[in-house]
Amino acid sequence: MGKHSTLKGIINMELTLLFSAGYRLVFLTLTLLTFFSLYLYPYHTLVMARMPLEPLIVGRVIGEVLDSFTTSMKMTVSYNKKQVYNGHELFPSSVNTKPKVQIEGADMRSFFTLIMTDPDVPGPSDPYLREHLHWIVTDIPGTTDATFGKELVSYEIPKPNIGIHRFVFVLFKQKRRQCVTPPTSRDHFNTRNFAAQNDLGLPVAAVYFNAQRETAARRR
Repeated sequence: MGKHSTLKGIINMELTLLFSAGYRLVFLTLTLLTFFSLYLYPYHTLVMARMPLEPLIVGRVIGEVLDSFTTSMKMTVSYNKKQVYNGHELFPSSVNTKPKVQIEGADMRSFFTLIMTDPDVPGPSDPYLREHLHWIVTDIPGTTDATFGKELVSYEIPKPNIGIHRFVFVLFKQKRRQCVTPPTSRDHFNTRNFAAQNDLGLPVAAVYFNAQRETAARRR
């Protein structure tokens, strides 16, 4: 009888320790989850929200061309199936036709304006003609591409002569259709002012590439 009582006591002690360890593990897990949700998740969300803008900040597109904004649409720009990425260099000979600009993440009842400019004209060290306008397409329905919109200013082939130029694509969401009026000149274009004059608000997406004068040696 004494042996059974001792054994029962040992078993009860082991079970008590096991359950208390389990509770401690559950408590620790809940504590970590709470910490992550309260502190780490907002930081992670902030970092993810800022990531799309970082190349635009480094490339001085934010500041010299655009004010800071929140990317809320996905815009894909590609020349002959070659996608444009921020800061990548393209040869002028590869961008001599209109790119395909696809808008995702919206419905066809939303309309967008696409602007392409060069802020480095005539050269990046003295861009006294900033910005030079290359293209404007308006009334682009969401979930489609620029071919479904109205070309307000025809596409002008990039021809950088002095230094490395940035060519910037900016997408704005319109409040209504047929609300954008054409500018009077390609030179001294100002994306910020144009957006304000046409009540376009801040951009919803942007991307840029670099290009410089193409020589036979560089083509090789």
